[in-house]
Amino acid sequence: MKITEFAGYGDRLIQLMRSVQAGRIVHALLFTGPHGSGKRTMARLFAQAMLCKGMGERPCGVCPACQRFENGTHPDVRVVKPEKKTIGVDEIRDLIDYLALRPYEGGRHIAIIEQADRLTPSAQNALLKTLETPPGDAMFFLISDAPGALLPTILSRCQTVRFTDLSVEDCAGVLVKRGIAPERAGLLSGMAQGSVGRALELDGDKDYMELRERALKSLETLKGPGTVAAAAMPLEDDKGREGAILDIMELWARDLMAVQQGMTPYEVGELARLQRTPLDGRALLLGVMKARSQLQSNVSWPNALENMYFHLTENGNNGRTQLSWQR
Repeated sequence: MKITEFAGYGDRLIQLMRSVQAGRIVHALLFTGPHGSGKRTMARLFAQAMLCKGMGERPCGVCPACQRFENGTHPDVRVVKPEKKTIGVDEIRDLIDYLALRPYEGGRHIAIIEQADRLTPSAQNALLKTLETPPGDAMFFLISDAPGALLPTILSRCQTVRFTDLSVEDCAGVLVKRGIAPERAGLLSGMAQGSVGRALELDGDKDYMELRERALKSLETLKGPGTVAAAAMPLEDDKGREGAILDIMELWARDLMAVQQGMTPYEVGELARLQRTPLDGRALLLGVMKARSQLQSNVSWPNALENMYFHLTENGNNGRTQLSWQR
């Protein structure tokens, strides 16, 4: 993948890359944004481009330096990431010792710190000293979903590059370019709400797709109060996956609301199925919110699910007038 191919960011990132290579900015970049927004991919592309020995657009992907980088064997690159819950001071001290050595072939060291918000306070303080006086031409790439967890002194020594999720249409376009069929790309991009990374994860997650299908069939089975037990039963043993099920139902509720308001958003890859769904989208969304609240109050998952289903089917109207339940 080329930096110019990065949907929504190509031109801006190329200018930033040129500034980095020319030494016109600080020697530390902080890539932030939601999960799946592409920050890790871009950090790696930047790092690879700085080591690339090819001609023309970098990274070329074919020179020996690029090949070693992609294989994880480049001697001038060190990647630090949490092995458990945090990145401790010992890992940062090891990194500092490594950076003190002379680069083998790249002319500079590259340090990539993934999930930088997991750095302990002592690790951040140790890193701060190196950011203030970096050895040689070392370049740091910090990646974080939660930059607010980093010390202000760390943030002040980094240039921040913020990423956001793409529009659903742009996300689907990226997926199509990666070989995914247009209809499935539209479905995945909607499920991932514009996150390319999350969409790719979902495409390869058979367990999640199977869970989603069971959740939707459960909702479709809900025809009235007498069907509540049968509709809920296939999901009641999914302990530990309650949050995922409610997330699936929330997204389905939002798509239902769009369709029931006369819209046909691009992300609705199963429009006919949505149009056949008898539930009211807004009532389902309120039901999901209430179920989450009940789970936080230690109501059991089977009870929270059946409560939601009973309220949705109360009076046989499939939840269309049960908005008072949420009050």
